[in-house]
Amino acid sequence: MRKKIKSKLDQFDETLEAMEMRGKTCTEMVTWLRDEGVTVSEPTVSRFLESRRNARLQEKLLGSITSGSRQASAVEKQFTRNPAPELESLIKLLRVAILNMATQAQAHPELLKLVDQLTRTVMEFVSGQTKAMHKERELAVAEEKLELLKKKADQADQAKGIIGNNELSEAEKTERMRELFGR
Repeated sequence: MRKKIKSKLDQFDETLEAMEMRGKTCTEMVTWLRDEGVTVSEPTVSRFLESRRNARLQEKLLGSITSGSRQASAVEKQFTRNPAPELESLIKLLRVAILNMATQAQAHPELLKLVDQLTRTVMEFVSGQTKAMHKERELAVAEEKLELLKKKADQADQAKGIIGNNELSEAEKTERMRELFGR
């Protein structure tokens, strides 16, 4: 984190902010500052006010992140008591949050990046979940095929035993083969 550089305007921060809120121009602020014994240019006042706006915005954003972290902790605590919602419920919840942030982004453009990142994260998660479910299904089908092949191989071995048994008549062999293959 960068060190804050001291400015001779720091002592007038609240007053300059109030002047800006009342619609005063940088020229009017420079004139007022000159009356207070401080000589600065309009660009210096403009940069100072911009840096203060950015600092307040950053503080607000950090406060939101901290609040979100507390909320996430509370949710995790609830999940220990109650089962977590299904993926579909989470997606619906995130959709509402994303839409909410998107509408707020008109007033706070920095939220657009957050909305974009959150949307991408959700889409990647859903894509990963879909791929995982597809792989699980492929594995289940492969296991079913393996079991079927094992059963067929076992039947083939039993059939060989029946055919190779010289103690059985042809009628007995036919009957046992029908029993073996269920016909």
